[in-house]
Amino acid sequence: MLNIVEASVQVIAGTFLIFCTNLIVFPVLGIEATVVSNLYLVLINTLVAFIKSFYVRQFFKRMEKHDN
Repeated sequence: MLNIVEASVQVIAGTFLIFCTNLIVFPVLGIEATVVSNLYLVLINTLVAFIKSFYVRQFFKRMEKHDN
């Protein structure tokens, strides 16, 4: 259960940061994205980041158990 909480906190913080970053960087790069399309992109990336964080954590927990 702690793995899900840890992954969630990391992903939520990352989601907020990337949303704000996209609002600044997209116009600088000439990318036209509405706030809604930016939100969709961020939500997709959030889902991927959550899954990645959860499984990377699981991998390292298994490695830690295997080393002991």
